[in-house]
Amino acid sequence: MDFQGSLNRWVNALSRPEVYFKRAIVENQEEILDLNIAQLDEGKDSLGNLLMEYASEEYAQFKKALGSKAPFGIPDLKLEGDFREGFVLIIEGNEFRIDSTDEKAGELAFKYGQDIYGLNEKSLGIARPIILESWTRQFLNDVR
Repeated sequence: MDFQGSLNRWVNALSRPEVYFKRAIVENQEEILDLNIAQLDEGKDSLGNLLMEYASEEYAQFKKALGSKAPFGIPDLKLEGDFREGFVLIIEGNEFRIDSTDEKAGELAFKYGQDIYGLNEKSLGIARPIILESWTRQFLNDVR
């Protein structure tokens, strides 16, 4: 490998960091979606706030009896699991967002807000090193 060829690979790779970001996001999309689901398990949105309480005490008791991990009276947005199973990662430019393909997605977003989708600071703290490791590995593979 000559110096000029090596230099060209580095310059080319450094001129397109977004390509590695997108690859890293796609490679780790299941982990990212699982982090969003884990937040909902705790009854939290992407801002770290608890979701709006149930209006019905009886339904809150029903959910607790089903094994909800969220604090009592706080939704986890899981009954049969279809909403969460419909989670998809959408990449737009240099950003990504999470949505659900489930038929209830619009209704749930209207009721609880769009912040039911996305990662809060705690989840981002877990995701960032995973994404960075993937980004770095792919970058180094391209320049070697």
